Amino acid sequence: MSKVGYVFSGGDSRLPNDVLTWHDVKGYRVWVHSKASGSSREVISLEIQVVDKSATKPSKDEESLRLKLCSLNQVAKNYQPLNSTSLRTLPTGQILDEHSEVISRILNNNSSKKTRSVKLIEDVSSKTLDLKVSLQWDSSEEILTENGKSKDAIIIAKVYEMLQSTGTRKLSARTAELLGVDVSVVHTAVQVARRNKWLTSNGVGQSGGVLTEKGNEAFQKAKGPQRLARIMDELKGK
Repeated sequence: MSKVGYVFSGGDSRLPNDVLTWHDVKGYRVWVHSKASGSSREVISLEIQVVDKSATKPSKDEESLRLKLCSLNQVAKNYQPLNSTSLRTLPTGQILDEHSEVISRILNNNSSKKTRSVKLIEDVSSKTLDLKVSLQWDSSEEILTENGKSKDAIIIAKVYEMLQSTGTRKLSARTAELLGVDVSVVHTAVQVARRNKWLTSNGVGQSGGVLTEKGNEAFQKAKGPQRLARIMDELKGK
């Protein structure tokens, strides 16, 4: 059973312009906004927010701010109803993947800049961003031969770590896709990085890890920041 609350504004008590309800269900707070349209109402937005299962009701400030945003949203022309059917067919997995890819691009674009600026980025119009580049990387065999001297291994491990922070799934596959290499090269680079104590392990059979102090030293020694910046320039040029 969920906890439900509501706020409304505009119009009159019989037909308020904006009605915003919140529903606490199993650790999520779902916000539903409907707007008066003639003599009927149309649901025009829905937001799912993670909250603690014992979360208290929204603050007055949050309710006020959300209602102000609601008043700015209008019912679009040729409106497609937002209902249970549209929610079932919404590609939520794809959207979450694209969200991770956008975060990855933001991190990559700012990897060599010490900035806290907030910037708008370009629209993402497809499931996968076209990030493949034609850069020359060592093969798995060459990385194994070089071992602790492999500059490619530490660069790949750094990108692997950066992508992990975006929450992306299939970490090795996404790293390979981003850098335009075979996934076996990423597996080898991660193996070498862990062997040389550059990258931590999350346990047997688990992906992920973070660069250690030794790993960051190796990254700097391999001129990682400069090389990664050049790689990102290549990516942006695609």
